Amino acid sequence: MNRRPSASEIYSTSILEQAPHVLSLMDREPLSPTAGCCDRTYWAWKFVDFPGARFQEALCVLSFLYSTPLENNPYFHNARLLDWIGLGMRFWSTIQHSDGSFDEAYPLERSLAATAFTTFYLGEALEFTRNDLSKDLQTQVRQTMVRAGRWLIKNDETHGFLSNHLSAAAAALYHIYRITGEEIFEQRSQYFIEKILSRQSREGWYEEYGGADPGYQTHGSFYLVRHWQLSQNKDLAESLGRSMTFLAHFVHPDGSLGGEYASRNTQTYYPAAFEMFAAYHPVAAWIAETMRPSVVNGAAVSLRSVDSYNYFPFLNNFVFAYLACVDKNRIPLQPEEPSCQPGLVWFPEAGIARIRRKRYDAYIGIAKGGVIKVFDRFHKKLVYSDCGYIGRLHTGQLFSTQCEDPHRIFSVAPDKIEVKGTFFEISRPTMEPFRFVAFRLFTLSFGRLTGLGRWLKRYLVKVLIYRKRPLKLQFKRTIKFDETSVNIYDEISGPDGERVENLQWGEVFTTIHMGSSRYFINHELGEGFGPNPHRPREINPKQIVSGVKLQRRSNFPEDQVGEDG
Repeated sequence: MNRRPSASEIYSTSILEQAPHVLSLMDREPLSPTAGCCDRTYWAWKFVDFPGARFQEALCVLSFLYSTPLENNPYFHNARLLDWIGLGMRFWSTIQHSDGSFDEAYPLERSLAATAFTTFYLGEALEFTRNDLSKDLQTQVRQTMVRAGRWLIKNDETHGFLSNHLSAAAAALYHIYRITGEEIFEQRSQYFIEKILSRQSREGWYEEYGGADPGYQTHGSFYLVRHWQLSQNKDLAESLGRSMTFLAHFVHPDGSLGGEYASRNTQTYYPAAFEMFAAYHPVAAWIAETMRPSVVNGAAVSLRSVDSYNYFPFLNNFVFAYLACVDKNRIPLQPEEPSCQPGLVWFPEAGIARIRRKRYDAYIGIAKGGVIKVFDRFHKKLVYSDCGYIGRLHTGQLFSTQCEDPHRIFSVAPDKIEVKGTFFEISRPTMEPFRFVAFRLFTLSFGRLTGLGRWLKRYLVKVLIYRKRPLKLQFKRTIKFDETSVNIYDEISGPDGERVENLQWGEVFTTIHMGSSRYFINHELGEGFGPNPHRPREINPKQIVSGVKLQRRSNFPEDQVGEDG
C-alpha cells in the first residue's frame, strides 16, 4: 500500500523535482558575459533583447536547497551550487538601473513589480545563505537592496491598484529595514501596508485592478503573511483573517479556485499563505488542508500548470509552504469552513454570489455579466460553465457580455438572480513586427523620461484592461435555482444587432489581457466544457434586432447539462 505523503513532503518533493529545471535556466559559466542570468530566453536562445529581472527570483529556491537538509537533497551545502548562487546575485546587481529600479516587461520600464519582487526574494536568499557567502558578496547584495529600497520610497504603482505588487513592496522594504536598521524603510513598508488595508473591501478581498480576484489574492496574501511574520503587525493579522474568510467561499468542490467570474479571471492557488497562517486562523487551516491535494493533482492552477513568468513565484511559494509545515512550533487550528450551510452568500462590492444547495454549488459573477459555474458537490466536479456571449461585428471588432461593470442592473435572491446590461466592444491586440519596433523605439527614447514612461504603462493598461465601449445591444440574464436544477434564461436585443456578423455562447473565454489567467486545469476536460450537440453555440444575427430568447438547464442528480435554443 502506498503511503500518503505528508504535507511537507508534498512541497519538498515538488521542489526537488524542479531543481534541475531551475539550474538549467541559469547561465552557470563563470566567464560568460551573462554569468548568473536566469532568463534562458535571453542568455541561451537570444530571442529577447533584455534580461527580465524577475527570473532572478530563482535564487531564493536555490538558496533554500543549499541551506536545507531535505531527505535525498544533493544540493545541501554543495560548494558548486553556492558559487552559482553567487553568480546569480552578482548578475542581479548588474542589471539594476542607477536609480535602483529593475525591468520586467521591456527595457527601461523601471517596474515597481520587478523591483519589489526581486528585492524581496533576494532578501530571503540572503537569509538562507548569509553564513556561507563571502563578505564582499553580502555587501554587494545589501547595497543593491538598499538602492532598490530608496527607489521604492520615491515611487509607487501608478497604472492601477494591484495589491499583490504593493504587498511585495512592503515585504521587500521590511527586509531592507531589518538589514539596515534605518526606520525610513520600515515607514515606507508600513505606508504600503496601510494603502492595501485602506482599499481592502469590507467583504475581505484585496483590490486587483478595481475588483476581487481570489486567484491573485492567494498570491498577494503570501507577502502580507510574510510581512506579518517579521513585523507582528496586529492590524495586518486581523486583515488577513478577513481576507481568508472571503477566499474560502471560492474553493470549489472539485479543488479548483476562482475563475472568469472574478476581476482578473485567474485560477491560481498559491498555498504558502494558508500553510503559514494555519496555526493562527481556523479558516486558513481549512483552506490549507482542503486545497493541499490540488497542489499535486492538477485540480487548481499550480506549479506544473504555469509558464515561465509565474514559475519562480510558485516554486518559491512552495519553499515557504514547506517551511511552515515543518515548523516544530506550529500547531494548526481545527479547520473551519465559513458559511458551509446551503443558501446564498452574496458579496455586493465584489459583484460575486455563491448559491449552495445540497447537491451543487453555483458561482455567479454578476459584475461580469452573469458568468456562472456550477459544481456537483457529490461527485466533486464541474458540470456547467458559462462565460456569457462573445461575437464579431462586420468590422471585425469583437464584443461580449463578459466585462467587469459594477453599474449593471441586477437583483439577487436565494432562488433567482437577474442581471441586465450592455454588450461591450473588447480588444485583443497582439504584438506585430512594426508595432514592436515602434514600441521599442519609444521606450528607448522618450520612454526614458519618467513621466512619459508612466504614461505609456497607463495607456497600455487602459487599452488592454479598462477600455469599455458599449454597443446598442442589451442582454438580460435570469438564473433560477432549485434543489435539483439550475435554469438560465437569456434575452438579447438592440439596434446594433444589424452590425453583428457572428454571436455565440461560450463555456470558457476571457475578454481582458491577463497573463496569469487561462492556464489549463483538469476540469476543462469534463462535462462543463467541450462540444455538445445539445448545446448549439451559434445565434442567428438576424433574430437579434427583434430579440432572441435562449434557455439552458443544468440538472441533478443525472449530471446532464442540456440546452434549448
